[in-house]
Amino acid sequence: MLGRIVMIRRIFPAVMVLFVLLVSGCTKETPRVPTPYKVRQINRLPFYFENPEKRTAALSVASEEHRLSFFGWGEENDKAFTMQLPDDVSSYNRVLLEYRMGTWEKMPGEWDNTTMLFVEDKNGERYEIARAITPYGNSFGQYWKKIFWLDVTEYLPMLQGETKFYLYYGGWDATANRAHTLTVTLHYYSGKASRNTVFVHKLYDSSRDGNSGYRGWAYGVAGHDIEDDARLGLRTIEVPESVKSLEMRVAITGHGHDQGTFLERPGYRTLNAAEFDENYYNFVVNGELQEAEGYIFYDNSTNYKQAGTYLYDRANWAPGNPINVQYWSIEAPAEGYGTMTIDIDLEKFESAMTAPNAEGVAQYIVEVFLFGFDK
Repeated sequence: MLGRIVMIRRIFPAVMVLFVLLVSGCTKETPRVPTPYKVRQINRLPFYFENPEKRTAALSVASEEHRLSFFGWGEENDKAFTMQLPDDVSSYNRVLLEYRMGTWEKMPGEWDNTTMLFVEDKNGERYEIARAITPYGNSFGQYWKKIFWLDVTEYLPMLQGETKFYLYYGGWDATANRAHTLTVTLHYYSGKASRNTVFVHKLYDSSRDGNSGYRGWAYGVAGHDIEDDARLGLRTIEVPESVKSLEMRVAITGHGHDQGTFLERPGYRTLNAAEFDENYYNFVVNGELQEAEGYIFYDNSTNYKQAGTYLYDRANWAPGNPINVQYWSIEAPAEGYGTMTIDIDLEKFESAMTAPNAEGVAQYIVEVFLFGFDK
């Protein structure tokens, strides 16, 4: 009898533990696995050949005509100019940037060079608002001009009051008798906004610390690669609770005529990286590789006639046009955005060059921003 009592005493605690576990499992909710972030491409044109608005602008503000010449390498040398914009923008629901390419004196400049336009926010931070490539100008006369339209509504909080802009031009073709020009006009349209920009965050900015000499990051150069942490590395972002939707503006253009090797393309013959070689970029959000994939290439078969190789496809740009900016939505988990990490990865490439600023080195000019909205 005593032996049976001892046996029961030994078994009872184990039974009770099992009972408690079963009851606990029935009464408490199973921990919920957070739903992942999702990156999806937005079907949005990077620019328009004609004004997409049928309404008449309530207000339009134009800059002077800017002669484009080489102002210097770093951002401290960019040409600065100021525009007096409306002090109160709460009554506007759309802003379009009219980008006017033109001629200085007898004819435009000769070459297809990069033009970057930055706007400075009220905290002194610069954001690229437009990038365009000048045309091959040898077939144009003194009255040539070309106008494009860009929707810049998400920049609205920056486009008020006295606002400073900066210009970078990556070419030396300006002379006393010929040069490319740029005139900027901002058109404001009245109406109640469907959403408001409440958060702007810069993820990547090659123009600030470019190592190629042209405001870009060298591609595949050992020790100086664009994929290093200091360049296209992992970024951590604290997204405010006020942000209900998040979008990403990705502006990446390829330049150079590097004859290096794409390590993941067996048998592929490089076609002058990075200007004439197609490429892709991928997103890793909170450690998860996204299905979304960006394509860095642009079909120039319908480009307007110029004096040079204007019909050749290029890495997200066409001579004489704004670049192919791409837009992405980032869908949040049910618990909201909070703290998140983002990393952008390019295909592996091994440059034929050893210096990041070697003549013709493969490079990408990269400007990537997040815009958060209240709806």
